[in-house]
Amino acid sequence: MIHLPTLTSERSALAAGLDATPADEVVNFLRGLGMGQLRAMWKLAQADRQPLSLEDLTGTADDVVVHEGQNSLPAFTRFQKRFVLRGGRVQGYNHNPRSIQWFTGPGHFTVHAADATTLVIDYETMPDDVPPGFPPLVDNTSGTRRLVFGGMQDHLLRVSERVTIGRAFRGGRFQPAWFALCRVGARPGEGAAGD
Repeated sequence: MIHLPTLTSERSALAAGLDATPADEVVNFLRGLGMGQLRAMWKLAQADRQPLSLEDLTGTADDVVVHEGQNSLPAFTRFQKRFVLRGGRVQGYNHNPRSIQWFTGPGHFTVHAADATTLVIDYETMPDDVPPGFPPLVDNTSGTRRLVFGGMQDHLLRVSERVTIGRAFRGGRFQPAWFALCRVGARPGEGAAGD
């Protein structure tokens, strides 16, 4: 059983429920969380920081790993972040339906470690190119893309083995916007998530 973050006093208790639940059920659980629950999840992860590395997001070189996402925005709350290790560097983009992506753009990004517990999804530092199957590389500073991704860096913390929690960081300060991700692909050498 997964307890709501607002009813959980320790990150480890939340993680135990998430880790004991198949990935598809974890995604369904995350889909039901609004801003208050996502903010509470961030606070739990922030109070009990656990190691988080680039390898937690990716797989074998050039394999795309999907993380299902839920954010605290008033609309367009469901999305995916797709990550890939390419040329020794982690990069990715935000996968949304075309009806949304024409406005926001794909939001290409690179990822780096801020420290042993925090990863930064950096929309300011663009990848050099994209792998097959990714949308064409476009900047995050033009048109409506600038409103969504311009100057943005998401900070990411570990909640459980598959789940991370992020918070938007723009203009030198954290924004009142949170999102949770669930990795649905296995790490190299593992069985399918939830096995």
